[in-house]
Amino acid sequence: MSKENNCYWSADGSHLPNVHAHTKVKHRVLENYVQNWIETLTGHGAHGAKTVTLIDGFCGGGMYKDADGLWEGSSIRMLQKVQEGLDNVRLRKPWHELDAEFIFIDNKKAHTKCLELQLKDAGFEHLLVNGKCKILTGRFEKHLEYCLNRVKERGGYSFFFLDPFGLDISPSIVREILRLGRSEVLFNHMLSGLVRILKRREDRYKNFFEDFEADEYYRDIADQDDFRLKQAYLRNEALNIFRTEGEAKFAHTFALMSNPKSVLYYLIHLSGNPTALSVMRNTTWLQNNLEYQFHYGVYGLGYRTLDDIANNLTIYNIEEQNVRLCVDRLANQLMEFITEEGDTAFNKLYCSTIQENPATKQLYFQAINLLQDEGDLIAFREGKHTDSRRIENKDIIKRARFKQTFLLDNQYKQKSAKQKKSRVNSQKSEKVIVIPDQEQLKLLDL
Repeated sequence: MSKENNCYWSADGSHLPNVHAHTKVKHRVLENYVQNWIETLTGHGAHGAKTVTLIDGFCGGGMYKDADGLWEGSSIRMLQKVQEGLDNVRLRKPWHELDAEFIFIDNKKAHTKCLELQLKDAGFEHLLVNGKCKILTGRFEKHLEYCLNRVKERGGYSFFFLDPFGLDISPSIVREILRLGRSEVLFNHMLSGLVRILKRREDRYKNFFEDFEADEYYRDIADQDDFRLKQAYLRNEALNIFRTEGEAKFAHTFALMSNPKSVLYYLIHLSGNPTALSVMRNTTWLQNNLEYQFHYGVYGLGYRTLDDIANNLTIYNIEEQNVRLCVDRLANQLMEFITEEGDTAFNKLYCSTIQENPATKQLYFQAINLLQDEGDLIAFREGKHTDSRRIENKDIIKRARFKQTFLLDNQYKQKSAKQKKSRVNSQKSEKVIVIPDQEQLKLLDL
């Protein structure tokens, strides 16, 4: 969503807002994730998930104007991608049935009327008739209890997409959603609006800090003189709030930048499940056009509007460079963890380090393979040494016993030129150690 004068839909669909480049990328992230989410949930094992509920809490009118014609909004894309994901699963499991329900909310009657019209034109009128798609008018917070109760009644999995203009998503909202259990949130965190408020902690903003549960956060913002450090500080404090006050075990950010220097807003994905985080990582790597540790030295993926992917011939070079740097730093990180913790099952190693880096699971495999090739690590499967390139969750990762003990911060980072060359050719974030519980390790098997 955006400011009212720039983002307004008429009830009859005669007036549609223009779509911005960063909004299009946001929608690509959303639709790719929803499809991958459905394929992951329903494609697991012989059965898979049978019930899902998807909520778009700030849905708008369902359609935008684009230079090339029309651009479908978030609600229509969610409907489409659930069906596409299910169709892909049915290629392998033609018998699979999925009970999917959708709840779309906006606080303007004209917007919900326009959305209803757009859904009918897009071929989804049957979902409105049979009640599988509900359109509600009013503020999302007013309908939150209904959404929570509906998810509880139905069971299964739920996904909340929350895209307001401003700072309407507080940790308390996230906390209520995540306490449902198998639920997750993807929301827009408007960094530019937050900066304006933080510049003046006046009495009239006291309610904001109390409602946002942020009174003990962002205290050191005035000390951040360096622009890059301030950007990093704001991102890290946001993650601290939602991890602590929102009770999110796993978090991932994707930056949307309207200029080369600063973040306009973040898409923040929160969940209690390492598999959900892994799926989101795979999604955001596809849309990323930022170099590793972009601009202000923070691990992260994102999109710069001025470097539109469709017109940027160097995006593939950026991706290749990012992979090399990510694998190289991940290898150091994993070696440090094994040195400190000792022999560790891969699933525990993965869950314990995943929030320290932007790596996908496949990049974890590459980093471990690299360390195996260099003679630093070995893997055991069912008590026997394995040279398999595909690491399994229960594989035990060990330091090679014949390697001389070394101090990681010195000798390991000064490996021979040959090893460094091998690493480069092999083809972002504060330090957060998460020791997974047994339930999380089981979820990783999805």
